[in-house]
Amino acid sequence: MIRLRLYTVLIAAIAFGSTACSWDFNNPSADEWDVQIVGDSVFDLSGDIRTVLKNLSGKGYKDRSVSGAKIQAIDNQLARAERRSSLKTVIANGGANDILQGSADCDSDPLTQGCLNVLDYIGDKGANMINDMYNGPSDDHVWLGYYNVKGSEAEKNEAIDYAYDNIYPDLFDLSGAGGSTFSGSVPGYGVYNGSSLGAFQVALADPRSSIVASDIKSDDIHPTYSGSSKLANLIWGVLTQRSMYR
Repeated sequence: MIRLRLYTVLIAAIAFGSTACSWDFNNPSADEWDVQIVGDSVFDLSGDIRTVLKNLSGKGYKDRSVSGAKIQAIDNQLARAERRSSLKTVIANGGANDILQGSADCDSDPLTQGCLNVLDYIGDKGANMINDMYNGPSDDHVWLGYYNVKGSEAEKNEAIDYAYDNIYPDLFDLSGAGGSTFSGSVPGYGVYNGSSLGAFQVALADPRSSIVASDIKSDDIHPTYSGSSKLANLIWGVLTQRSMYR
């Protein structure tokens, strides 16, 4: 079992799913259970990412994402997915709602110690998730990073960029455990980086370069259809370029 200090914060989602309740708004019938989606409302609220991925792949992936889900709930989604012995690929995000539904202030500049403490907690939970993935049946993993939000929510972009600069480099570098790193780009949709260790591989998809204001809804947070389409195409690009099961 790998014990690595891996931070699956994905905190750029700090504004996704802002209510205290959790709701599964999209639970379509799946015809492909060997690829599963876990996460929060960036996937679940509209279901558009899953729909575009179905158009690209010809397969309806199992979507376990729930709007408002905290990192522990997403870990539980992952645990249910990993019970499938034939599971090959996991597409994930998470960490947002631990901040939204807590008392930490992540809107201030600079980030408060309380916000950093929550990030540290999410990182610990994320490390457990990566360990579970490594020890489970799935080999291929794409973590969807988040874009900069806009308008009334723009102050959260400092936390988003902090995660990319200070947390993700350790999260997706398995070289200390004997793995190798990789990186690439999906023209028009973003870049990615990650690591492989034997058959296991995990990649962070970074869409910040492609998501613009018109790709974000009037709530200043969630993706419009155009934004979801870009996110889905970025995920698809990672899956195809890294020869991940899809």
